[in-house]
Amino acid sequence: MSLDVVRDALLADARRQAWTLSAAAEEAAVTAVGAAREEAAQMEAGARAEGEAEARRVAATEGARARREARERVLGARRAAYETLRSESRRAALALRGDPRYSDLVDGLARLAGHQLGEGADVRVDEQGGGIVATAGSRSVDYRLEPLADRCLAALGAEVESLWR
Repeated sequence: MSLDVVRDALLADARRQAWTLSAAAEEAAVTAVGAAREEAAQMEAGARAEGEAEARRVAATEGARARREARERVLGARRAAYETLRSESRRAALALRGDPRYSDLVDGLARLAGHQLGEGADVRVDEQGGGIVATAGSRSVDYRLEPLADRCLAALGAEVESLWR
């Protein structure tokens, strides 16, 4: 045998091994790429699910915040309407001092206080705010104009809510 034959045999064997290794490497690469694609798809699906869940949590939190802010604004507007009504009621009550019948009103309140507290009640006219304050021992009544307006408004109770309905 000549060296050419040995060399040709070794070269043919090396080519077969190279082809076998190349085919195995290609098969391994295809398998690795497939596994990587599967893993990437799973990761993408997981990330999408996590993102959707987070989006739902954020939407729920933002929705609750928006509802709370809206409720606070509604309550603030109602409170402002109530305070305006209260202020106007007090202003109207104080305006009674300029009415020609004001002295009759004060006399009527004094009689009412005397009836409630007894004949010996100390009845004082509130010259500054209007109305009267009366005491008898530890008992007293307050018929000043602004507190009367406040009590009348409070007596309306839930009817006041008709202002904002």
